[in-house]
Amino acid sequence: MRQSLFYTYIFLLLMVLFSACSTSNNEDNSSSQSTFQKEIISLARLDQEIPLSVSDDDIRTCHQAIDLARTLDNKEIELQCLIKLFELQNKQESFRDALQTGNLAIVLANELKDQESQAKIYKLFGKNYYHLASFHKAFENFESSLKLYLTIEDTASQLDILNMQGNIYFSWQDFDMAFSYYKKCLKLGQLQARNSIIAKALSNMGVVYAAQAENKELEVDSINILANKASQYLLNALVILEKTDIDDMRAEILNNLAQVYVLSENYSKAYETIEQAIQISKPISDRIYINSNNTYANILFNQDSLNASESVLLLVKEISSDKGFKTQYSQSLNLLSQIYSKQNNFEKAYIYQKQYSNLSDSIFNLDYKRKIDAIKLSSEMDKVIEEQKLKRQQNFNRTLIIIIILIAIIIIIGLLYSQSRTRNLNFKLQNNLLSERLETRNKELTTRIMALIQRNELEKEIVQKLHSLQPKMKKENQGDIKEIISDLSFKQNDQLWKEFEVRFESVHQEFFSKLSESFHELTTNEKRLCAFLYLDMSSKDISAITGQSTRALNVARTRLRKKFDITNSQQSLSSFLNSI
Repeated sequence: MRQSLFYTYIFLLLMVLFSACSTSNNEDNSSSQSTFQKEIISLARLDQEIPLSVSDDDIRTCHQAIDLARTLDNKEIELQCLIKLFELQNKQESFRDALQTGNLAIVLANELKDQESQAKIYKLFGKNYYHLASFHKAFENFESSLKLYLTIEDTASQLDILNMQGNIYFSWQDFDMAFSYYKKCLKLGQLQARNSIIAKALSNMGVVYAAQAENKELEVDSINILANKASQYLLNALVILEKTDIDDMRAEILNNLAQVYVLSENYSKAYETIEQAIQISKPISDRIYINSNNTYANILFNQDSLNASESVLLLVKEISSDKGFKTQYSQSLNLLSQIYSKQNNFEKAYIYQKQYSNLSDSIFNLDYKRKIDAIKLSSEMDKVIEEQKLKRQQNFNRTLIIIIILIAIIIIIGLLYSQSRTRNLNFKLQNNLLSERLETRNKELTTRIMALIQRNELEKEIVQKLHSLQPKMKKENQGDIKEIISDLSFKQNDQLWKEFEVRFESVHQEFFSKLSESFHELTTNEKRLCAFLYLDMSSKDISAITGQSTRALNVARTRLRKKFDITNSQQSLSSFLNSI
């Protein structure tokens, strides 16, 4: 029995020792695995953004990281490294190599059922095919990516895709459809305050106007209007882009702006702008550099510098061909054909025009356009189904309903506050308007009074002259002269006041009623004097209208001060009456 127990203890001790060793080995393996993962992440720079300019060394270290991940059989890290390599190759514009990497990445992402990685890979495929001018394939991959991004609710990536889809429609010269995509991007970019999206959308909208301005059937005025709109959008995009460090987009916008200046025949600005675009793009993007040089060659062509234009085009044509940039390559071919035609070298012109036509036909095949439209139509139907599913879910989501109600309350409060501010603002504006009208009518009244005074003075002069002429007239005519003098004197003393009173009451309707309510004992003449003083008229002007002497008016002023109980000698009658 004791021997049996002894063997049992020995067995348990061995098990404990084995377990301890095994645990230690697992911990060592886990530690070793973690160290290798960190090394892979560091090697592939997975925790860093894609650099502005990608070097061959960046590509090589990423390949090394992939090999290391495969050695460890860590598929998750391998997938991340493949996506990183895909991005680097796209940024380096090595699109053919990127396609091979993308195919490896999508197989692994499907195996791991990683939706976020799938969405990113499809988006990279879309950009890749777009730059290789395979527009129907680009659109198809963008749609696959968009569906996944809608599922994982990545709005920023959705915006990026919508912008690229707009570019595809622009390439097919479906400007209305392209503009609708860009406009949607602009609105969403403004809502999210994303300067890069806003700048890109503004730039693309400007390019649409520029493309429409190239229509040779348009009149000069229409071309100028479209060119001006294009330049406004592009300049606004550059202003927005000042808040970012996205040099490749800045170079692209400058290239587009230079093309607009060519349309407006502003060649000095076109030269200045395209030189900036070439300088910025040369170290960071072959594609934008080629586009900018094509624009530069076009400027030279329009200035009849044919040899210089030819030299630029022959250089960028080779780069375009090596890189597989079909769109840029076709542009170079087309412009070279025009140059040789202008030089009367019709053989070369025909060869390049033939190459351009064949390449354009392969790029802009109508069957491909139908595929794009079919994909879009199918996508819209899918979106309707998705919206219906979302609505059903929202009906059962109490939290969402509460949030909507709260938002509605906030909006209502905001609207009420806004309406209140608007009413106050309108009230102030109305008051200001009334004050301005009153001031204007006061000025008119003052001007009219001065005219009346001048007329009165003239009539006085006429009366004086008639008095001096009366003794010299025949006796039978002296009676008529006396009657005229009497009529004029009556008109001076009565008609002038009546005309003033009518005009004054039309401007200051409530003055006499307020005056009567406050001071019942005022006489008619005193009320009249108050009206003159309210307008701050001098004793001389009041005398001219009323016919009273200055001395009599001063006595009347003193009497009014007593009735108004004005004891402060510094306060004038005019200021007192204006305060009633």
